[in-house]
Amino acid sequence: MEVTRRDLFKFGGLAAVGALGGSALAGCSPQAGSAEADDRAGGNEAQTPEFLKQPEAISEFAETKGYDVVVVGAGESGLAAVHTALEAGASVACVQNIGTAQTTGNMGASVDTTKTDAAGVEACVAFLLEKNAYRSNRKLLEAWAKNSYEAIAWWADTAAKGGADSKPYDSSKEYNGYTFYLHANTYNHLEGAHNDAALAIADQLAVDGAEFFYDSPAVQLCKEGERIVGVISETENGYTLFRASKGVILATGDCSGNEEMRNYYCPDLRGFKTMSTFRDGSGMCAGIWAGAQMTPINHSKMVHGGGALTRLQVPFLNLDIHGKRFMNEALSFAYLNNLMRDYLAEYNYQNSMAAKFFTIMPANWQSIAQQWAEENPSEVQLSVGNMKMPDESKFVMGSTYEELAANINAYMEQEDWGIDPIDEKDVVASIESYNALCATNADTEYGKRAKYLVPLEEGPYYAVPRGANSVPAVLGGLVVDENQQCLDFERKPIEGLFAVGNASGQFYGGVDYPMDIEGLSVGRAITSGYLTGRYVASL
Repeated sequence: MEVTRRDLFKFGGLAAVGALGGSALAGCSPQAGSAEADDRAGGNEAQTPEFLKQPEAISEFAETKGYDVVVVGAGESGLAAVHTALEAGASVACVQNIGTAQTTGNMGASVDTTKTDAAGVEACVAFLLEKNAYRSNRKLLEAWAKNSYEAIAWWADTAAKGGADSKPYDSSKEYNGYTFYLHANTYNHLEGAHNDAALAIADQLAVDGAEFFYDSPAVQLCKEGERIVGVISETENGYTLFRASKGVILATGDCSGNEEMRNYYCPDLRGFKTMSTFRDGSGMCAGIWAGAQMTPINHSKMVHGGGALTRLQVPFLNLDIHGKRFMNEALSFAYLNNLMRDYLAEYNYQNSMAAKFFTIMPANWQSIAQQWAEENPSEVQLSVGNMKMPDESKFVMGSTYEELAANINAYMEQEDWGIDPIDEKDVVASIESYNALCATNADTEYGKRAKYLVPLEEGPYYAVPRGANSVPAVLGGLVVDENQQCLDFERKPIEGLFAVGNASGQFYGGVDYPMDIEGLSVGRAITSGYLTGRYVASL
């Protein structure tokens, strides 16, 4: 992802705290012999991934600056941490590896605690525990559930004052007989989407007294004894040591932009395209070198990119890149990527478009799908949040099966998918075979519910290009306690070191990101940063 530098604010910072003595500098280095590297590599240097290898210690600095709190990263969680640290009276620096504040998600979800009672809040927590295979840290889920509404409200209010208005999206769910109410901020309507809000908030935080240092990637942490006392960033003037008397908060996002880390911690993402190269896992690496541990393999993965068409969840016939049916179409789009391994392998994991497919629908698809959605809203979705229903003009259309098949090939060539043409006879044969299956009222191929077995009899016919071929985030990070404080391999807190948002782990735990609560990742990031900034400032 290319990020254009915005001429924001790049302040000179507080007065340097003074030159450090040699004995103090000796502590500013990665911890020798990372337990993470030793554990993963079995002591064999040749097997150790490059990102786990200890870098040479940096001990000479062009400049040293002093603050109460240093936040690494200016995304949702980082900006939220800056805000609450400032609010608590701390002096705050925020260092960012690119030239601007930058976020990704377009929706931030919360539990509406003005409507949800205590039992409903715990039902939400229980629901997420189930969705995450009970690998989540319950205390982190509870912190989000009980505090997200306040955090999301702050984000929306501050962004709105800067001209980035949110459109609310409210929904509810029932679990174990209890109802919990959800409220989300959505930014799909804005030209720059969620990042418009981030830029407005960063501007306000600078006015409030935070100092931002852009194009200043953090490369190491400074550790004196058992305590993290600062961050070393590479700036235009050389290495700068940002000392933090109260704590360092890592808010650097996930590691999806680092192919080696992604393949190591989430190997089943091989072949999918990276969305954001600047989220390179550098903050996590700095934490590992300082003695923090990562969430155990395999990390949860978020693969649902592709825009509104990808989010269309209607159980009509799905055909793969060979024109053949390949799945139970009622499967949630959040999990579709798990069916695409063989297709990616066909192209030697070098073409992510091999993960695409087509949903084939009749002319009256809307009336059928709307009835399904009313009867089973958890299984059938015509849009996400308050996004508009997909535009038929964006679909591939054909008056006959044969014309539809030909137009599918023309579409793939026009969009430069790099996929071999489909044998058009296979498309026609698959549709005819599916129609015959529907007539039996029993899916003997994939076990889809009989109510969804609707034949394709009324033309014109539509083919919706779908499939998630990119990775918005890898949801595993440094292991933290309920205060977001990083833990070492003995699960003891590391003094002065905290991680928030997707730089922290054990909030998610399932194979995939649970899309059942829309925008949870962004809501979680804002909430964890919001709470941690205040907590660290109070130390």
